[in-house]
Amino acid sequence: MSKTLCLKVWGDFACFTRPEMKVERVSYDVITPSAARAIFEAILWKPEIRWTVTKIEVLKPIKWISVRRNEIGKVASTNSITNQGDRGLYIEDHRQQRAGLFLRDVAYRLHARFEVVDGSKHIHRYPELMDQFSPE
Repeated sequence: MSKTLCLKVWGDFACFTRPEMKVERVSYDVITPSAARAIFEAILWKPEIRWTVTKIEVLKPIKWISVRRNEIGKVASTNSITNQGDRGLYIEDHRQQRAGLFLRDVAYRLHARFEVVDGSKHIHRYPELMDQFSPE
């Protein structure tokens, strides 16, 4: 078992999409544990490491913003792209306006620890990488 590490993450907007609302994207109120784990994995990922999120702290009040945006309802086929050449693509028939309810002005403190899944033979390689994180 390794020590717990800490990251502070923040941003202007965030969306942690609820699976039951795929068309009109609506975010969960707080970052999901899987999204928090993905942030740690983006910083340090190795096949032999498994991250476990232990705590999520919400540092700013939860604020929402409603956004409307244009999306395309279907994927462009390769044939339509090659046949159009430099003339561009006509997308007006496939444009769809969708709404989304996103989080605004977010900040979290994420706590996690990692375990080496294939035993402790590789653990000596990671102390210098641990300096990227704040201790809990």
